[in-house]
Amino acid sequence: MVFSGCGPAEPPPPPIPAVPVKSELELKREKYFGAEAAADPSVDWRSTGLGVKMLAPGNGLSPQFSDRVRVHYTVRLVNGTVVDDTRAKGKPSVFAVSKVVRGLTDGLGFLKPGGRAVFYVPPSLGYGNMQAGNVPALSGLIFDVELLEILPSE
Repeated sequence: MVFSGCGPAEPPPPPIPAVPVKSELELKREKYFGAEAAADPSVDWRSTGLGVKMLAPGNGLSPQFSDRVRVHYTVRLVNGTVVDDTRAKGKPSVFAVSKVVRGLTDGLGFLKPGGRAVFYVPPSLGYGNMQAGNVPALSGLIFDVELLEILPSE
């Protein structure tokens, strides 16, 4: 007589470790800015897609849309290509806040004179699907910006 099911049971298979599933938004951030920036907890990701990593907040008032500013900045792509660098040129840039890509305009609103931040600008707030100089279409832009001064409007 054979009794089935009375012997020792097969041990259950070991649990399969859960692999975190990344959202479409996380995958886009990695594509445009790299995995390290996408996962950096010090980056404040805004609902517009703009990422702000505050290095030094500065003091005083933030620039307004109608202001002009004097800044030092370095702009690069995710692959490390430097697009523009005022520090390397030895001369800060002066421009109207309203006359640059939207991601930079929005980011400057977080700074005060003397402040410095890294802005992660997705294509939707940068050049979109247009090529601009040596910036390919659909590129994320990484701005390292230091706000030196807010200038009076012209």
